[in-house]
Amino acid sequence: MSKPKILIVEDESLIALQLEIKLSKMGYEICSLSASGEEAIYAAKNDHPDVILMDIRLIGEMDGIEAARQIGQFSRTPVIFTTGYPDNSLKERAMKLKPSAFLIKPIEIQTIDKVIRTTLNLV
Repeated sequence: MSKPKILIVEDESLIALQLEIKLSKMGYEICSLSASGEEAIYAAKNDHPDVILMDIRLIGEMDGIEAARQIGQFSRTPVIFTTGYPDNSLKERAMKLKPSAFLIKPIEIQTIDKVIRTTLNLV
């Protein structure tokens, strides 16, 4: 079986690189790192990830929720939302898209791994 492909959408470059390193060591293929909603949409169209790890606050005008909504128009790729802002209105907006999970930062890498495995039925 090929490695599950993960698209990491995170505007904090250090966090994105840490996720890439840690998830790669856990056996995942990181198909792309994106810092904006527009980049995420482009990567989802071209890289065909198995799951998207999507931060909500991103660089640019488009947030992760809107990017996920637009991706959902052409793809059924599951989305795992992450945020450092435990805001109820953000969570309500995000949950309308039926994500695989909504995680509040800081998040242990083992939690992310478990959610990805559950999402992809690898457990």
